[in-house]
Amino acid sequence: MKVLQISKFYPPVLGGIEAVAWEISEGLLRSGVANQVICSDQRFWGRTERFATGYDVVRAGRWGMLLSTSVAPAMALHLARRTNDVDIVHVHMPDPMAAAAIWAVRPRGKVVVHWHSDVIRQRRALRLYEPLQRWLLERADAVIATSPPYAESSLPLQPWRSKVEVVPIGISDNHTDACSVQAAAVRRAARGRRIIFSLGRVTYYKGFEVLIEAARSLPDDCVVYVGGEGELLDEYRKSVARQGLAGKVQFLGHINDAELASYFEACDIFCMPSTLRAEAYGVAIVEAMVMGKPIVASDIPGSGVPWVNVHGETGFNVPAGSAPALSEALCKLLANDHLRARLGVGSRQRYERQFGAQLMIERILNLYRRLVTEAHS
Repeated sequence: MKVLQISKFYPPVLGGIEAVAWEISEGLLRSGVANQVICSDQRFWGRTERFATGYDVVRAGRWGMLLSTSVAPAMALHLARRTNDVDIVHVHMPDPMAAAAIWAVRPRGKVVVHWHSDVIRQRRALRLYEPLQRWLLERADAVIATSPPYAESSLPLQPWRSKVEVVPIGISDNHTDACSVQAAAVRRAARGRRIIFSLGRVTYYKGFEVLIEAARSLPDDCVVYVGGEGELLDEYRKSVARQGLAGKVQFLGHINDAELASYFEACDIFCMPSTLRAEAYGVAIVEAMVMGKPIVASDIPGSGVPWVNVHGETGFNVPAGSAPALSEALCKLLANDHLRARLGVGSRQRYERQFGAQLMIERILNLYRRLVTEAHS
């Protein structure tokens, strides 16, 4: 069996979809399945890389960005050159460029659409893109949804529910001895204060303004670290300074891959304050679960977030956008060591039962095998 993934970007470019595509590539390789990746580069000329583990990543040259879409027409050319001997084309959505490449090439292999999120904000762009999106979902031999709530609430998926299969996102256990050494350094930098950690692209739906407001009511013996880059980073840093919270809330910017796990290990609580359904799953929640951390997240209707974080078992889900509710939940955990420990154990156990990388790979491989068997029957 040969698999070709198409992703908007690919590591070292960081993001939830990119992390999932990487886990799939690495997991398929461990399972003995040949695979390769086509994605957009962040440069004009493009390039092909051979990853150390033994698969090719073809980065199509990018002409620019238009309505959050990476304009990389060469994706279609690369797909056309590689599609003849591929059994499965696994495409990550939303990505109009990838959908256009499949429409142009019409690959003969089975097409699996990995549906990470609906298009939420770009309503005008969606009017142009929707016919192509509908064509791709009709062409798809299978559609992967990342959680039961998202499969049920996604309007674009409803006509195709018969071919939708839920495969929760899984990640690798990235805890190492080096991680623990770095985590100790993070705790020392916090000067004995309890640590609330949050992570994500600093953009409109992540709700970091709600976390800043909630921090005003948090005890002085805690510090809030927020990792990630984005267009609102400077605005949030200025807001923290204006409100006199610079000692309590720190926007760290980009955290290197080698250091990221140490922040999850060092923290006492992980917080995901996202406000909109564009937060479809919350991969960072699963990263916190790996380290056995209690979680405070938003109860976003139709999102997978409150399904991933089980209220009362792995943490608390509070009404999206409510700073008082967020502060109350964080304070409740900060004040109760036993509760934090119990929810942390529940968090790790849920990761082991549901969100391990190999479990995700096994589920995807079962889907692939079924599709390939159907093709040959």
